[in-house]
Amino acid sequence: MYSVFRLVNPYVVSHYSISRRWYSINEKLRKVLNKMPLDPKHIAEAQKQRLKLKQKVAKISPGIVNLQVLGCGSPGTPASVYLFTDQTRYLFNCGEGTQRLAYEHKTKLSCLENIFMTRTSWDRIGGLPGICLTMQDVGVPEVSLHGPPGLGELFKAMRRFVILKDMKVEAAEYGTGDVYEDHVMTLRYVVISRETENSSKEGDEQEQDAPVDDTDYYSYERRKDSVSSKEESNQKPQGTKWIKREEESVMAYICKLKPRQGQLSLEKCVEQGVPAGPLLGQLKNGHDVTLPDGRVVRSCDVRAPDDPGPVFIFLDIPSEEYFKDFQQKANVFAPYQQGATENSDHAMFVIHFSPLNVMRCPEYKQFMDRFSASTRHIALNEVNSFSGYVAAHRIQYHLNQLDEQIFPILKEENNDYSQAPAEDGHFVRSSSLSYLHIRPSKGIERTLEASLNPSEYLGELDVLPDFKSTLEDWKRQQEKHDEQRVRTNRENQFPRLVFLGTGSSIPNKTRNVSATLILTNPQSSILLDCGEGTVGQIVRFFGKTQAETVLRSLKVVYISHLHADHHLGLIGLLQTRRKLFGDSCEPLLLLAPEQISYWLRLYDCRFESIHKDYVLIKNADMLENPFKDERLLEMGITEVATCRVRHCPHSFGVALKTVALGSSHTDDENVKITYSGDTMPCESLIELGRGSTVLIHEATMEDELVAEARLKMHSTLSQAIEQGRKMGARYTLLTHFSQRYAKIPRLRPDQQREGLGADLGIAFDNMEVTLDDLPTLCNMYPALKAMFISHFEEMEQKAVKRGNKKMRLEVARNGSKESSPTRVASEKK
Repeated sequence: MYSVFRLVNPYVVSHYSISRRWYSINEKLRKVLNKMPLDPKHIAEAQKQRLKLKQKVAKISPGIVNLQVLGCGSPGTPASVYLFTDQTRYLFNCGEGTQRLAYEHKTKLSCLENIFMTRTSWDRIGGLPGICLTMQDVGVPEVSLHGPPGLGELFKAMRRFVILKDMKVEAAEYGTGDVYEDHVMTLRYVVISRETENSSKEGDEQEQDAPVDDTDYYSYERRKDSVSSKEESNQKPQGTKWIKREEESVMAYICKLKPRQGQLSLEKCVEQGVPAGPLLGQLKNGHDVTLPDGRVVRSCDVRAPDDPGPVFIFLDIPSEEYFKDFQQKANVFAPYQQGATENSDHAMFVIHFSPLNVMRCPEYKQFMDRFSASTRHIALNEVNSFSGYVAAHRIQYHLNQLDEQIFPILKEENNDYSQAPAEDGHFVRSSSLSYLHIRPSKGIERTLEASLNPSEYLGELDVLPDFKSTLEDWKRQQEKHDEQRVRTNRENQFPRLVFLGTGSSIPNKTRNVSATLILTNPQSSILLDCGEGTVGQIVRFFGKTQAETVLRSLKVVYISHLHADHHLGLIGLLQTRRKLFGDSCEPLLLLAPEQISYWLRLYDCRFESIHKDYVLIKNADMLENPFKDERLLEMGITEVATCRVRHCPHSFGVALKTVALGSSHTDDENVKITYSGDTMPCESLIELGRGSTVLIHEATMEDELVAEARLKMHSTLSQAIEQGRKMGARYTLLTHFSQRYAKIPRLRPDQQREGLGADLGIAFDNMEVTLDDLPTLCNMYPALKAMFISHFEEMEQKAVKRGNKKMRLEVARNGSKESSPTRVASEKK
């Protein structure tokens, strides 16, 4: 039997402390390596500093190596592991949401240069695009992808919407017996092949045609003229052919840390006559030295014995089809099991990415039984329940105090180890942010895993100066609305809007990237955009059981444009539905730019089959003739129409017409919902959305950043508000905020005094809105401001600094001596 190792709970801020001098790093250099650069020259400087640091530590074996469970593989959560020293990082697997978990738990990506993948399936590689974009921003010059064949094709397919011009991505193929080695560890690759039938290989050689998408989706940010709408519609995409390929192998990794050099004995150095000075440092680093009198002092004679490096194994067996080759490779793993010749060769950890049903097979259990009792087995799959997204729960508990129906508590709990079946005692459950010091000074140090603490979150509100009084004012305003709620059943009200992602560009702790779910009737729903991690957001909002019902009810997915933050969650969504419902899964209607077919067809052909899971309806086909279909009518949607908007090429806005059910509004009342996607102020969107019940409009920037918004072809808050009023929208909900407004967007001073208009609301992740809720949203801002007062004050300070900087530039340009805004204000007082 193997030992059960339980990772106990809390959050660790300080990972470890190390006394060795060579670990110390200049604080200024650390900031350069880990900040988010503003322009390419910062990236170049960070890359230069990173190279110097890399050369400095290249020959030194680290004293402590940490293994962090970044994603535990629970439903809607990636399974990923971060292995790191103070200056070197390695990532094992990178599913959707890995980037967001890394951001939340302060996982530094500036030194990450090697990513090891066990498979080429989306649940293992879906987070690569997002995390590589972040690595480029923090100055990583190049990254190497290790794993089964095909990894290099992923970035070729996404080259139009994942732009990595400042970072080189390399992917090489490796076989069993190949070795990767650096100053931290020696890693051996083990290829495990799938048993295939001849009949399945016949289809692999079939060629498939698909259009090529050569659109430059970021040309406007480089101040080039983007393709006009007329030119776009007249373009005829060229074709290409691919050879059908299926995943036929997975990769396991056997890692052994380099021996840690023994501690230098000063007493022995004195006995040998070694003088104080640089010779001691050479001996400490393992080099023999020659004394002034000609005697040679060997490093091994004045140091304690080396500490042999431990072994840990990463394993991912997708199905029983791999068991035959897995068993044939038993001799590769045998040296690290019970038959190991040295104690240090016994595997310390085996990290299992394999699915739970595979781990319960007799063949797999026999493999685990061959390890010694000291080996810890860690399962990163659906046996775990808590995702590790602590910040999302924290802010939801805060918002829930305002309205428990608009902001319901997320349906996700801590891991409950006490309920584990007896057969699961073979391995250890885990959750995100589990740290293991796998080479500590004394035995194995255990640190703590992420967990929920509702009383702590609610206690944070108690210390806020004005929150209680502001909350009471809000509650008094809500009394009439609450009385009306008693008379209606919320579950029977449609349409209901569930905001799953309200941030732009990249996810942060509290705002995921774009996705809005509209429940149109009890059996149907439509999704507007599908950014990375959308499935996980659905699971956390509805809970695992109800999420399956929602995913089955999902009939239509609309994609506004092909920037990565608006569609990278689509493949994961398609695969989750296929996994849950099999052949009974009805294909989704995919309303999207035609150019998405290049990416989806390539993925279908070279990675995993998805072509049976959707039917593409081109957004351009709905410009003049709204889409009407029996399937839409069953959903309660009478028509869907699109327009072109002012953003990147092939960007669209959309309007759909449905009917109200179960609310205080009359049943069957027409409801029109318009969604802007990403856009500057746009006349065509105003015409499309004229007379809308609800406008969901992006508000990426605050008003003072109008020049930046124009450059990136986005809207400011006031521009979005004005768009709604020009089209006569009854209510406007603002979303797609820049991640600089992680909690609450910044309003102008006059807007803060006068409040939001009666027709406005601010969207948050995990916010559910019915038609009856819309009139109350405008009154929420004072309570939100009091709740997020520290964030609000920080934004105000940044605004003052921007104003001072702008004034100094104007003074320098005009040659006059004018006072700064803050000085003028103080003089007036």
